[in-house]
Amino acid sequence: MTQAHAPSGPVGGFFEAADPGPCVGQSVLDSWVTNHAYAAFVSARAAFAALAEEHPRAAIWAPAFVCPDLLQGVDPVRVRFYPVGEGFAPDLIRVEAEAMPGDILVLVSHFGLPVDSVARRLAKDRADLIVVEDRAQALDPRLPGCGGYRLYSPRKLLGVADGGILVAPDVETPPEPTGPADADALWRAPLLRAADPEGRDNARWHAENQAKEAAMPAAPQMMTDRSREVLAATAIAPLAEARLANWRTLNTRLAGWSALPAVVDAPPLGYVLRLRPDARDNLLSALHAARIFAAVHWRKIAAAEEDFPREAAWTRELLTLPCDHRYGRAEMERIADLVLEHVA
Repeated sequence: MTQAHAPSGPVGGFFEAADPGPCVGQSVLDSWVTNHAYAAFVSARAAFAALAEEHPRAAIWAPAFVCPDLLQGVDPVRVRFYPVGEGFAPDLIRVEAEAMPGDILVLVSHFGLPVDSVARRLAKDRADLIVVEDRAQALDPRLPGCGGYRLYSPRKLLGVADGGILVAPDVETPPEPTGPADADALWRAPLLRAADPEGRDNARWHAENQAKEAAMPAAPQMMTDRSREVLAATAIAPLAEARLANWRTLNTRLAGWSALPAVVDAPPLGYVLRLRPDARDNLLSALHAARIFAAVHWRKIAAAEEDFPREAAWTRELLTLPCDHRYGRAEMERIADLVLEHVA
């Protein structure tokens, strides 16, 4: 499903509408749900809010370093935050001591990598908790699981406009969405970008996407039919293989600034750099000026920054370079060249 892009065209940013063609091999949707019960919401935040609503008395334990949008649809009074250590490993000491039976524990597959093995063991030992593994940044379904719900956000990984796939554990049934989403509004930006591979109307489709993201519902709406069709008709293996190969190309040149482990076997969300804040901001400006749309995960954390200074610092230090299936070695070398001009 590699897209054709002009050599000097934009690289990265949100995904244009996909035209997957015939699916050869297991589809993205089939690989994620693996014969489990699942529900297809308009967004991950909508899916998580629906699950939280089914357990209204449960406290929600979430990592301090997480996208604030995930918690948009839940009462903030219910949320308790726990620290995240170096290497993005969750520190669950407080959870282990204070979480009550029936509480919801959120574990995040940061940048698409597996949740820390110590946290996975604790999640399985605490069978009295409702575990939700946030895989919004993870493409690979073969990551070792945490024994609970799995939550995917496909628009961050391929060319769909929306979606929050909530996959239930073996003995559970997920909550269901209750109404349709506005498909026309959701698909406008991806379709505009697909019609403009050279990026000549960049400002228009970028603005449309910003408006769409700002209005993304947390209400229990259904994923659009078109997004479901793309997920069911897109083979996952080529996407994963291309993303991992591109990450390795960047890693041969940029490993000295990588925030991820030296060896990565699962396809990451992107190539994550960790730099001084001033160097990060200068590089981000240079990349955007060259129409390489690197991202920041995240501009703000969900927790109070004064309570979690380490996690808050990452919002000023981390930068995610695109390495997804739309691109190949030529684009990765172009990205590496520009990065090295500014950080070497």
